[in-house]
Amino acid sequence: MKNMKKLKKTIIMAAALGTSAAISFAAYAAVVEVDEYGVAYVLNDDGTKDYNNVPPQDNSPENAEAAAVLYDTNSYDWKAEETGFPGGMSAERYAALCDNVIEWDEISDLITYWNPTYVKYYNQANSNIQELRNSYDEFSSQMKDQLETLDVTMEDLRYTQQNLSKTTSSLVTIDGVTMPKEAALNAVSSGLSAAGAGQRSIISSLGSTKRSLYLAGSTVRTALAPVKNQMISVVESLVISYKTLEVNRSMVAQQVELYRTLYNMQANMQAQNMATQAAASSYLNQLNTAQKTLTELDSGLAQLKKNIAVQCGYDINTDITIADLPEPDTHYLDGRSYEADKKQAVDGNSTVISAGSLSNYEYSSYGMELRDMGENEARGKASAAMDSIGNELQRQAILVGATETSLRKAELTANAAEVKYSLGMLSNAEYESLRMQYISYKAAAAMNKLNLHQAIENYKWAMMGVMSVG
Repeated sequence: MKNMKKLKKTIIMAAALGTSAAISFAAYAAVVEVDEYGVAYVLNDDGTKDYNNVPPQDNSPENAEAAAVLYDTNSYDWKAEETGFPGGMSAERYAALCDNVIEWDEISDLITYWNPTYVKYYNQANSNIQELRNSYDEFSSQMKDQLETLDVTMEDLRYTQQNLSKTTSSLVTIDGVTMPKEAALNAVSSGLSAAGAGQRSIISSLGSTKRSLYLAGSTVRTALAPVKNQMISVVESLVISYKTLEVNRSMVAQQVELYRTLYNMQANMQAQNMATQAAASSYLNQLNTAQKTLTELDSGLAQLKKNIAVQCGYDINTDITIADLPEPDTHYLDGRSYEADKKQAVDGNSTVISAGSLSNYEYSSYGMELRDMGENEARGKASAAMDSIGNELQRQAILVGATETSLRKAELTANAAEVKYSLGMLSNAEYESLRMQYISYKAAAAMNKLNLHQAIENYKWAMMGVMSVG
């Protein structure tokens, strides 16, 4: 009974897995053969047959002549035995992921292999599948015994059938029951057909269930993809926020240096009775305020860096470096079909999918009407959310171009102000105003690029189902 429950659980799990992503077929290292029942086994070096550790055969029609063996797609070993890093990953890529510098294009792999939450979810799913496989392997051994028993039964029935056929009498006795010979032959024939059908059913069920279980790895990754994508998008946003704080810090640091220079100058002039104490005090207050802001920004940067480090699998105390982001693509929308992107985003949105799920409603005309209403409402909200994301992306692309132009003008003005100030042609207030203007434009240009980065990522993730629908 315990084993029957396990098999039932296995079959239910296999049915729930459904179709998986496309899997590459490749030769398997072990020698795989098929016994007289059509059941595959691994032929060991000592000649024994191992039925419990055989990946399933690809028995699709196009591979009927030379069936390939499927790799176990649930294999998810971070350090492969042969290379010490995941299969298909270059040594250079692995080394880059293992250093203490987080590059923009590394975030996805760092989340996949090292994020503690995602790895926990994956390992739990992997453990459950492995348990199901173990149950299947245990039960398949017992099914092998039953297949052999059925084979013996069929041999006995064939022997009986042959003897009956040779009998000349119109009446025969089987197990103490006398009956017409024709009826006896029909009964034996029916028994043979039933036993053969049962044998084929067991083999087919075992094969299809095992195939589903061995393809379960890709199904697990597909099921966890929304979770992983959400985590990647969050970490990318954290990195953009970190870089935004860095821009703010750079701006405030320049302000600190400017106020320090102006304060020292005013203090020297005051000592020579060339300036009032009020003017010096004003710059000192501005200097102290800017220094306080700088300290707060440093604290925020340190905390945010620790958060990013943990999300990417580093120890919280690891001294990581977050590399600068690549230049954003100001022409990202050029050549794209917004309507096609919008349809993809709406159709793939989790809220829309959930709203359209039949399992959430009673199967009746009223239930279907409620389902349609809920799905239409979700689609409307998702459509509006995507429009907002698309409009914001267009706006940020325009802003980047505009601020770059303004920055170039401010830079020329700031350079001219430096010359004029050194010649005494500008007052402190005028010089401060022009320098602050340049610092502000420089920071705005950098932040607009970061905002464009975020807008592009919001658009990309929306097309992958990661979009908040209010």
